Amino acid sequence: MKRIKITAAIAVLILALAAFALTGCNEELTAEEGREALADGIEGALASDVYYIKYRINDITSEESSEEGKYVQYSLNVQGGSAKFTVANGSLLKTTYDDTYYGKSLKEGVSSKDAKAEDYVTGKLSRKGDAWEVEECTLEEFVSDAKVAPYNMENVASLLSGLTADELQISAVTRTGKVTYITAKVVKEGNTLAKYDTLEIRLIYDKLAYIGDLKESFNISISYGGPNINVPAWTYLN
Repeated sequence: MKRIKITAAIAVLILALAAFALTGCNEELTAEEGREALADGIEGALASDVYYIKYRINDITSEESSEEGKYVQYSLNVQGGSAKFTVANGSLLKTTYDDTYYGKSLKEGVSSKDAKAEDYVTGKLSRKGDAWEVEECTLEEFVSDAKVAPYNMENVASLLSGLTADELQISAVTRTGKVTYITAKVVKEGNTLAKYDTLEIRLIYDKLAYIGDLKESFNISISYGGPNINVPAWTYLN
């Protein structure tokens, strides 16, 4: 019994130390320090070939839609040599998903033991009825597709990249352990973020990790990992 209690106490201590390492003490930074940290965080994000972006827009245009929890979310999961793009339209009652994949796909009905080289196709897989149609392409072509491109890393990073002090007005910067919080307003004409009154930007482990409107009408979250991608078997070759 004593050994169990000691083991549990050690586990709690380890969790507490891990949490402290991530959070730690609050440190106030200057706007210029926050701007430099953001530039480094964007650079680190662009250098990553494994990432999972969730770009969510909540419908808060009316009390009715807000209560129903209506939203649309664009998710891009890139795991080195494979990727998955999902458009989710949802509410509290129902969510529909539209998936598009990229990766190496084996022809439907063919065993991997008996497969020939021509049975494998690397490219974009789109739903066609109850089956999947594959079109040969590269990963770069997939994430640059008109449907996917607005939500890939390059375009998400470009929302904040290169903005001057006048175009990105930073009001507060706080560092808590490995997390840096930046409160700001984008005033650059034509920038998607300019329509939001106040933004919270987060950097985690020196990489861009979150952009969100304080009114919770939209947010972009980025993690540098993600669920495994199971590329479906193809039936039709485009």
